[in-house]
Formats: sequence, C-alpha cells, structure tokens
Amino acid sequence: MGLLETIESIDLEFIFRKVYRKIKDEMHRLLKEYVTINEYMVLKFLMKSPMRSSDLSKALQVSASHITSVTDSLVEKGLIERKRSNKDRRVVDLILTEKGKALIELLTARKCEFLKEKLDIFTNEERETLYKLFKKLEDHLNEMH
Repeated sequence: MGLLETIESIDLEFIFRKVYRKIKDEMHRLLKEYVTINEYMVLKFLMKSPMRSSDLSKALQVSASHITSVTDSLVEKGLIERKRSNKDRRVVDLILTEKGKALIELLTARKCEFLKEKLDIFTNEERETLYKLFKKLEDHLNEMH
C-alpha cells in the first residue's frame, strides 16, 4: 500500500465517522420527542413480528439488561406489551400495541423523508451507487465474522 492509499484510507475513516455522527445526531433530534434511538430500533424489530427479549438482545447485539431497560420504558409508554405464550407460560413475547404500530409508521415516514432530504444532493444513479457500495462493504464485513 502506497502512502497516498494510506492517507486516503485515513481520510475515508474520518469522513465515515463525521457522516455517521452527524446523521445519528440529527436522527436523535428527529425522534427524541417520541422515543430514544434504542427504543426506535426495538419498535422497528417488533414491527416485523413479536419477539422475545433474548432474541432482540442477539439481533441488536446488546445486553439482556439493556433490552429489559428499553422494553420497560416502551411498556410504560404503552407502545409494546408483554404477553405470555399459551404453549409455554415461561416464554414472554414482546408485541407492538396499536399505539406502537402507529408511532413506528409515523417515525419511519419521517425518517425516510429526512434521509431523502439529506441524499437529495445526489442523482438517482449516485444514490443507487452509494447504496450498492455500502451494501457491498457490509456484506464483506459480515463475511469476515
């Protein structure tokens, strides 16, 4: 690897960090009147289907105690509920309430609009290329583990 390539990779890492932080901060501001980013992620997963805390913990790669804290907050807000399995009473599923479904739909629409606005500087072709490149990088990184 030449000097220029090393400098470019360091610059790229710096750019990644700046872009990630900026988007994360703005996303936090967008969601904060309703939920935290962590609560949003849990709601997003539960939108697909009910889940157990342990499965959420694995999917989000966070501790079980973190999931308990987040889900307690969501239950208090009336966005999810805990429901015991009819087959095995020891098993508790986390389920979105109607209020939770409505909120995640609203927030997802706002988030999409936010990202669309941020990516409007690119042409459709550039957006498609950006997506493909990030997806390729993600796939490569996932293969490594």
